[in-house]
Amino acid sequence: MSKIHMMAIYQVKPDKVDEVQLAVTEFIDAVKENEPGTLFYESYQGKGDLSFFHIMTFENKVAEELHRQTPHMTAFELKLYPNCVEEPGVVELELVGSNVR
Repeated sequence: MSKIHMMAIYQVKPDKVDEVQLAVTEFIDAVKENEPGTLFYESYQGKGDLSFFHIMTFENKVAEELHRQTPHMTAFELKLYPNCVEEPGVVELELVGSNVR
């Protein structure tokens, strides 16, 4: 099976940046501890703006589905969604090139 690469993109309300940063950190810690099939997960904030980008790689479709069904994903969504300008967008990516060894 092929790895699955995805990206989530969202903007937060100006007064919610600190709250969202904390929620993201807690969420990624839970992913590290509980999801061996999530091979890569990083979150970035646009420099000087309110945009967030989550880039992730799953071992396979099963790992991606398990990720979406975890209790920590549900908890993260409950913290995140009310603080967003609009619902986050998620896209599946196709790897074109990489320098990862």
